Amino acid sequence: MQLYAIDDLVAALGELGPVLQPVRVANALRGVRIDERTLRPYLTWAPTRYTRNLVIRSDAFELIAICWDGGARSPIHDHADSECAFVLQRGSITCENYRAALRDRDAGYDLQRTSARALAEGEIDMRSGHLSIHRVGAYDGRAVTLHVYAKPIDACRAFEEDGSFRIVASHYDSLPAAR
Repeated sequence: MQLYAIDDLVAALGELGPVLQPVRVANALRGVRIDERTLRPYLTWAPTRYTRNLVIRSDAFELIAICWDGGARSPIHDHADSECAFVLQRGSITCENYRAALRDRDAGYDLQRTSARALAEGEIDMRSGHLSIHRVGAYDGRAVTLHVYAKPIDACRAFEEDGSFRIVASHYDSLPAAR
């Protein structure tokens, strides 16, 4: 297994052009293992939750290192009008997939869990906008994922189990030093 520096991944993503195609992003991530020494500046942790740590943001994409404390889970959410692909760097995570059917504008959605899968280190997952609803969580200890959003995601819908939702602005728990 070859290890790459995080800057190598940033350069490879930048070479994909001004509009990133999901399949090309997935190919760039497939099997990528980042040398922990180059990833370490982007890893911050918080008890019982996950942290979103910005590596780089451009008009075309953002790369975020997400650190999952053991047992931490995201809310059920979509990806607005962004495409997302991520690769598991360390640990174990599950992806729960959902289908949402609109009840009516005021009543929210009927959510149905359609599948779940566990990812092993080096495996990727892909998401596409509003139609791709899921929840991600760490199990069996801490985990690290690298997420690429092709175009940066500023807000998304976060769902409750009852199908109600709210629009949640994206945030970063840490920002990179100047490049």
